[in-house]
Amino acid sequence: MIDDQLQILTNTQEIRQHFMRSQEFKNQNQNQNQPNDRLALAGDEPAMSIENVFDETLLQVLFKHIQDTWSYLGETEPHWSVVTSEQFLQSQINTTKELFYNSGQANVLQLFKTLERNGLDATAFKSCLEYGCGLGRVTRWLSEKFETVFGCDISKAHLQGAEHYLQSQGIRNVNLRHVREVKDIKNLPKVDVIYSVIVLQHNPPPIISVILQEMVKALNSGGVAYFQVPTYRIGYKFSLEQYLKDEGTRREMEMHVLPQSTIFGLLEKEGGKIVEILEDDWTGLRYKERSNTFLIQKE
Repeated sequence: MIDDQLQILTNTQEIRQHFMRSQEFKNQNQNQNQPNDRLALAGDEPAMSIENVFDETLLQVLFKHIQDTWSYLGETEPHWSVVTSEQFLQSQINTTKELFYNSGQANVLQLFKTLERNGLDATAFKSCLEYGCGLGRVTRWLSEKFETVFGCDISKAHLQGAEHYLQSQGIRNVNLRHVREVKDIKNLPKVDVIYSVIVLQHNPPPIISVILQEMVKALNSGGVAYFQVPTYRIGYKFSLEQYLKDEGTRREMEMHVLPQSTIFGLLEKEGGKIVEILEDDWTGLRYKERSNTFLIQKE
């Protein structure tokens, strides 16, 4: 049993998440009259300052910067950039590649458990879109659950890696799409399910807003979206002027936030009904940041 879990849990963060969610851990805490876990934040934190951006030209400037960063990461450390564990650095990937791709199975299992928990019949969903598919780590397992899968990413280098891997596995029901600019986000294919985890957080808030709005638009009636976004961080702020001033030639992975209130407004505008919101550990910054996984359904 332990060996099986080690095949799909790729780093200490995932091991911790699995341990904290296990029934054995919950039972032990209940027996000792202890809470299952501390709250991430107390609820009395100050407001964040996040500037909205609606100008198409400025949105494209933001998008281009993020695309350049992820294209660079895709060319230098493609696997590590998807799952930031040292075992997936290029220097080690020849011996850990199978573990890397097997880890995506747990993500898809979590998606289907969430659908089941909320009384949604997954067999009714035939098509799926993964936004930020990277190297196809999760896409590969989604392809076993849906008749048609679309894998979208802003990094051509990652997509080339995904194409090579999927072909090597004999997977033929995945269509990969390169999101080259903001207008491509507004032309996502219509599907029954949209999946996006540990992706949106790497985009500035205005770009996250565009992606979420267009994802809901792309859902068929009754379709669902399952996505993760950090929604609060102590001390976080976003100013377009300051962001562009600091941009320079940096090529590091960025972490951003979009408040719950903004997400609620976007969903309501596009007819997305919130089915469930979970607090998650995907950012690894649990005690100074709140990250949420959302399940929503198109009305």
